[in-house]
Order: sequence, then structure tokens, then C-alpha cells
Amino acid sequence: MKLQTKIIVLFNLICWVLIAGFAVYISYFTRDSLRTKFFHRLEENAQIVGKHTIEEAEHINEIYYEIMRTYLRQLSAGKDYIIRVDKRFSDVVAKPDLPLPTHFYRDVITDGKAQYMDRDTAYFALYFSDPDADKNLIVISSGRDNYGLAEQVNLDRTLLNAAGVCMLIVALISYLFARHIIKPIATINQEINKISITNLHLRIASPNKAYDEIARLIESFNQMIERLEVSVNSQKSFVANASHSFRTPLTIIKGEAELAVQVPGLNKDSMQSLLRIINETDQIITMINNLLMIARSGLEDSKKDYSNVRLDEVLFRVLSSESKASGHPSIYLDLATTPEVGEMLEVFGNENLLFIALSNIVSNACKYGKEADVIISLQSQPTEFVIDIKDYGVGIPSSEKDYVYDSFFRASNVRNIQGTGLGLLLAKNIIDLHDGNLFIHSVEGKGTHVSVVLPKLNKL
Repeated sequence: MKLQTKIIVLFNLICWVLIAGFAVYISYFTRDSLRTKFFHRLEENAQIVGKHTIEEAEHINEIYYEIMRTYLRQLSAGKDYIIRVDKRFSDVVAKPDLPLPTHFYRDVITDGKAQYMDRDTAYFALYFSDPDADKNLIVISSGRDNYGLAEQVNLDRTLLNAAGVCMLIVALISYLFARHIIKPIATINQEINKISITNLHLRIASPNKAYDEIARLIESFNQMIERLEVSVNSQKSFVANASHSFRTPLTIIKGEAELAVQVPGLNKDSMQSLLRIINETDQIITMINNLLMIARSGLEDSKKDYSNVRLDEVLFRVLSSESKASGHPSIYLDLATTPEVGEMLEVFGNENLLFIALSNIVSNACKYGKEADVIISLQSQPTEFVIDIKDYGVGIPSSEKDYVYDSFFRASNVRNIQGTGLGLLLAKNIIDLHDGNLFIHSVEGKGTHVSVVLPKLNKL
């Protein structure tokens, strides 16, 4: 998930929870307030009914009926229940058919009042002592607060609509806020993508004048690029000097040894020594060339020299070159499953680098495959090409497979075969530069299977 999306989601979640919490609190507080007020109205009604019943006075009757006409008509489904309670008992014997709990009447006698809510209908009871009668009085007033319920519904609807509008506004604000926060980072990212190994002199300019966290990040990045530029320039200078300083004297040594071999009258021991010097010099030159190639592949932006490359043509070059160089009797190239149209075999890459990588792999197969067949095949998958190189030679010990890409590593079972231990590392570096993958499956004593996977031209 992108950082901008994370900011939007987090900002929205926090604000939506606050809005929802505030709406729920307002709704609950209002509902509780309306219910309390309605119970108070029922209490007043019960007071009037109780006093009217006990006193039975004419002026009370007039007041009672006047209030009933103007005040109690607001109660929907309102009804009063008058219950006589024997003074000798603490409970009601004859109870009306009401949805009240059993303890309700005991609470009224004990506390003097009680209230209960059954769905939308409210019940409020008052206990009256009647000194002139044998029984006391309980008055239960019930009713349904249509006005309060309607107010609550309207409030909930208003809160819901307001919450929806606020959430939409928050979503818009969060999007604009996230864009404003991410914009400098996006600008920095675009500038960073312009910097490569070949133009380390470029620097990132601060998108704003304030010396904030973004400005400090840019400053730290520019300082890192400066240190990297110094290091890369030093390595480039070393590679350029080493290319001349190392190979020139070795070439002179090899040339002198080759001239000495041609001198007539050399004894056998001298001849063997000179041939060994020539052989070891070739080995050192090969090693230096590989080391310089590995170093150069990490210091140069080789993609500037990329073009459309036909893999079948590269493999034919590899086959011809390695057949002559190694003298291996049986190297086969299988193109049976490849498309007939040449353009469908193209990848985007550097032809010379791909040739070097595949030549190193095939060279290893010929070198360590003994006299057995070496089979090279090319397969076309929907989004990639797979080049398989198989030999049936000595293989790699299972305990040493994790070290095959280490510099100068050579398996313990091939120490008697000449090699530098750099070819596979160089091949992997080149394949990585082409956004590909290199896989090795090997069984000691049975051979090695190397798979090179390269993306197709239109998939890069």
C-alpha cells in the first residue's frame, strides 16, 4: 500500500470514529434526557390522580380535569391504574395485567416510587398513604411519548445525514492533505530516478525553503551521493589503471615465454617450465579480465548500450566459440520449441554482455561435464525466455551449493581442473543487469542444470 493511501485511510478512520462516537453520544444523551422528562410528566400525572382519589374534593376535580384536557392529552396510549394495598402486607395481592417485573410493586411500597420502560411504553408508580381508609394507594401512570420518539427519530436521521456529509468532507480533506504531504516526497523520488552510476554529479534541490524534515532528508541524501561519487570515481580510476598495469606485464611475460619456447636445443625440463609459465599466465590474464569485467559491470550504466537482441543468434555465437575454444566433442543446441519468426526471439539487452554470460556458463558445462553431452535449449514462455544448459559431469556437492556465487569459489571435486571461480559470478551479474534470473540445480556425480530466465522485449 502506498504511503499516500495509508495516510488517507488512517486519517479517515480516525475522523470517522470520532464523528460516529460524537453522533452516538448525542443520540444517547438526547434519548436519556427525553426519557427522564417523560417519566417526570408521568410522575406529575400520578401525583394528580393520587391526590384526586384520596381527597375527592370538588376543586381538585376541576383542576384535575383541566390538566387532563390541556396536558395529559399529549400522552399517547396513556392510562392510569389505581391499586389498593392492604396496610398489613408489603406486596400487592391483585395485580393488573401489565408487563411489569415482580419486584416493581415491592419497590414502589418500599421506596415510594418506581419506574419501568417496556419497549416504547413507560410506567411510573407512586405510593400514597390514605389515613382515612383501611388500604393505601398505588397509582401507576403509563403512556407512550410520541412527541419524544418523533424528536429522537428526527435527531437520529439528522445526525446520520450530518455524519455522512462530514465523512465525505473528511475524505476530500484527507485526500488533499495526503497529496500536500506526499508531493515533496514524489518530487524527490522523480529526481532520485534521474541519478545513476554515470551521473553521480547530479544533486537534489529542496522543494521548499523551510528547513524541515524533508530538507534534512535531501541534505543527507546529497551528502551520501557525494561520498558515493568519490568512491565510484576511485574505483573507476583503479579499474582503468589496473586494466593497463596488470595485463601489459603479463602479456610481455607470456610473449617472452613463447619466444623462449621456440629457441632450439631446450631441454625437456626447461620446455615444461616455459609451457607452465605460458599456461599460468593465460590463467591469470583470464582471471584479471573477469575481475575487471565484474568491476566494470557494477560501475557503468550498460543499459545505455541496450538494443533488441536475438537470443538464437547469441546462442549460435556461443556454440561456435565454445566448440573451438574447449574442443568439446558434443555440444548441441536445441531450438525445436522456439518460434520461427526471428522477431519473437528478441530481448532488450547488451548483446556482448549476454554473450559473455552464456559463454561462461557453457564453458563451465564443457569443462566440468567431462566428455558427456552438453545440451543448450531455448524455450519461449508467455512473458519470458528460458535458456537451459545441461551437462552430465561431476556436478556440485550439496553442501557447497550456497557458495557457487562467491568470488574465487571452486567446488572441492574440481580442484584438478583449471578455473578462476569467477565465471558464474560474472554471468549472474550480467543476467541481473538484464532483469533476469539464474537458477542452478546440480547433483554430485550426475551433472548440472543451469536455467537463465530473461524477460521478453515487450515485458521489460
